[in-house]
Amino acid sequence: MEGYLTVEGVGESLFEDRKSRFYGFVTRIQSEEDVVEFRHGIMRDIPDARHYCSAYRIQRTGVDHYSDAKEPHGTAGMPILNVLQHRDLQDVACVVARIFGGTLLGKGGLVHAYSQAAAEAVDAATIVRCIPCRTITVAVDYAQYDALVARLTQMGYAPGDASYAENVTLSVEVPAAEDELLAEQVRDFSHGRAQIALGPEHLGTVPL
Repeated sequence: MEGYLTVEGVGESLFEDRKSRFYGFVTRIQSEEDVVEFRHGIMRDIPDARHYCSAYRIQRTGVDHYSDAKEPHGTAGMPILNVLQHRDLQDVACVVARIFGGTLLGKGGLVHAYSQAAAEAVDAATIVRCIPCRTITVAVDYAQYDALVARLTQMGYAPGDASYAENVTLSVEVPAAEDELLAEQVRDFSHGRAQIALGPEHLGTVPL
């Protein structure tokens, strides 16, 4: 399974042109239901907007969709979608809410405004790579715990919270392509005393 780019959190922007305000929002989604919920939230937060134009891409289904929301055809939703496609983002939705400023912008002006609002929202978001990952659970002696955490951190991994019983157990999410290598390194580091379990493969995110 190949990885792909997506976003974490919500990126926001505000672009103004001739007193019209274009509020851009971008977030990660998994389904069309997520898109509807995201859009409705923006409608509640910005009730004075005349248009709520949007676009989204869903990696699992291969769906690319856009809505002009009663703006002239091709002037709003498609420019937003073009930004998402150009940035090669998947599992992502972008909504741009427009508050009309009293002056018509023309088709070219609308295309520019919606594109700019979408692009600035993406710029404000955190871009991450979504790749196959596994969670590795490691149980070690108390005497080895601090050194193991330091070693994992030095290697670029972020150990999760620990639980304490007869041994100390921690978990760390790693790219699936690195799971066996890391497990072997942990075994070597602990002189074979660590108890290691590999979880099922799932999609996780890593920073660029």
